[in-house]
Amino acid sequence: MPELTNGKFETWCRKLKDLSLDDFGKAFVSLEAAIEVSVQKGVKLFPPSYAEFRGYSKGQAHDAIAAQQARQSDTRPLMITRQPTEAEREFGLEQSTALKGLFG
Repeated sequence: MPELTNGKFETWCRKLKDLSLDDFGKAFVSLEAAIEVSVQKGVKLFPPSYAEFRGYSKGQAHDAIAAQQARQSDTRPLMITRQPTEAEREFGLEQSTALKGLFG
């Protein structure tokens, strides 16, 4: 009769039990990016060990908005499609003048 589990699976469960869902998300995002780079270089990276997976989960913080913008800009350039109104333009000039005053 086949076993429902094995030693490697149990080790992974034991070693990763303290990771949060956010940690798993970071790990999968980081691992996916690393695999994409390794495929381009012709290097086999997958599957990681449990320790490598933990390392991927502790990578840099993931900014969801910046990541989405980066994905969008990979497929099409980000473009401003409308011209600002005169009031928006004047407000922008006032704000930039105020910022310039902070530096000199």
